[in-house]
This record gives sequence, C-alpha cells and structure tokens, in this order.
Amino acid sequence: MSHLRTSSWLVLALLAASGLLLIAIQPYAAGYGHFRRTILSELLMQWKDPTWQHGALLPLIVGFLLWRRQTEVAQLPVSSSRSGLALILFALFLYFAGFRANNFYCGYLGIMTLIAGASLWLEGAQRSRARLFAWLMLGLMWPLPFLEESIGYQMRLLMVKTTGFVLNSVGVDSLVSGTALQSMPNIELGRKAGDFFSVGIAAPCSGMRSLFALLVVGVLFSYFRQRVMWRRLVLFSMILPIAIVANMVRILVLIFTAMAFGQQWAIGDAEKEVSVFHEFTGVVVFLVALLLLQFASWLLDRSCGGPGFKNSRTVSRQVVAPVL
Repeated sequence: MSHLRTSSWLVLALLAASGLLLIAIQPYAAGYGHFRRTILSELLMQWKDPTWQHGALLPLIVGFLLWRRQTEVAQLPVSSSRSGLALILFALFLYFAGFRANNFYCGYLGIMTLIAGASLWLEGAQRSRARLFAWLMLGLMWPLPFLEESIGYQMRLLMVKTTGFVLNSVGVDSLVSGTALQSMPNIELGRKAGDFFSVGIAAPCSGMRSLFALLVVGVLFSYFRQRVMWRRLVLFSMILPIAIVANMVRILVLIFTAMAFGQQWAIGDAEKEVSVFHEFTGVVVFLVALLLLQFASWLLDRSCGGPGFKNSRTVSRQVVAPVL
C-alpha cells in the first residue's frame, strides 16, 4: 500500500514537471508576433488587458475550491481509469497540433485535457467528478481574444439600439447613429443634435470588458447560492442577459448625468481622457448584476418552495456532491 502511494506521488510529480515544461518553458506559438512565446508568457501578456484580468485570479479561486472539498474528496475511493491515459495521449496530440499550427488555443485545450486525463488516470472517475466544477472554473482562466473580435461589434450595436429604445420610451428623444447615441435636435430651443448628450459606445463600453468577469462571478454565485443542479443551470443561463442589462444601466447613468451636469464632467473627452465619474461607473455594472442575480435566485426560491439548502440537502449530498 505504501509502495502504491509512493508510486502515485512519483507519477504526480512527473506530470507536474511535464505541465511546467509545457506551459512555462517550452516556446509554443508566436500569436501575432515573429518569435514563439511560452503559454505562460502569453497568459501574462493577455492578463494585462482589462478584459482578461480576471484570469489571473482563477488559479487562486480554483485552489480554494479544491481545498474546500479536500476532506470530502479524501473519503472517496481511489482508482485508476484507462480512459484517463487515453485522454493524456489525446491532450499531447492537441498540444503538438497547436505547436505546429502556431495556435495558442489548441495549447489551452491540450492543457485542460491533460489535467482531466491525469485526474482520471491517477484517482479515478469518482474523485474526478467531485473536482469537475473546479476544472470547469479553470477553463475560464484562458484568454479568448477572438470572441472580442467576433461578437464585440454586435454587442456594441445591441447596446446602442437597446439604450436608444429605452431613452425614447421614457421621453428622452435620442438619435442612434452607428455605435453612437446623441440627443435629438430641438429647433424651438435652438439646440443641435448632441447638445444634451453625445455618447459613443466604444468597444470597452459594449459590455465585453465586463462580460467575462461577470461570467466568473455569476458561475460562483450560482454554485454557492443554489444547491440543486437545475437551479444552478437556470441561474447561470441568466448571466448573459443580466450582463447586458447591467451595462445598459451604466450607459443610462452616464447619459442622465451628462444631461444634468454636462458632458465633460460625466463622460469626459473620449479622444483624450475620460472623466473620473466615467471610470467610477464601471462599478455600477457589477453592483447591478449582483442585485439582479440575487433577485433571480430569490424568484427561484419562491417558485420552488425554499432556498434549495434545507429541502434538497439530502439529495445534494447523495447526488450533486459527487458530480460537482
């Protein structure tokens, strides 16, 4: 028995050293540059971008999730699954394919697959299922800039059209022009278009910058706030519309503040420097999103007869806990 444990630790140490080699030492891809960088250097570079800064916190969050369930996982039997070894080989193939294709995304997928395969191979299916949520959370660590390019502009158009509709509905005549919003001209008062407010929905204001961070917050909120799987999934499915609404509230706050105190104080000069108030309203997105998530969770509790803690405690321990 002691010999088996020693062998397991040796294999684990070997896999950890291999992972360190693949991520931090081996030059992997060039991205948009001319020289290959390691996956770690690519992560550190991308994490400087406000859109992906939350990724730097994910290893710490995942570490906490694993520590939190260590006693429970220790009570589960240890086994070995051959499918884990197959996953490890497939992960190495993905890693090599990304190296040859000069593509970081294949490398990310290869590392995630390698972790899953190692867990299955060393500790078996039951312990791997118990750590599934932590593994999924680790998947949110990887930066995916192509999503900004593919859906960022559509998010900007959605923000402009939705905010313009809300403003016109409450009696604030607004004009939508591309990805910009401005007040309508008023001939009687001698005001030109944009005299009351003029807001250009730039890429950071589209909601993309906060969307991925809110995704992390929403997943954790759903996991800890609810104890039944289907309720977690329902709450999780609301994150995207809640993020859109929260960002729209921020834009409305900026517009109404510009109408009350002036464009320069509320928004600033987009070509030079935005105002302090403009920067501060970034907090509004997260406050509104958390309030809406809490409200959605409260509706789930009311409609299903309880908060999902006491009524499903037995079910969650016997069914949900081994899965997540």
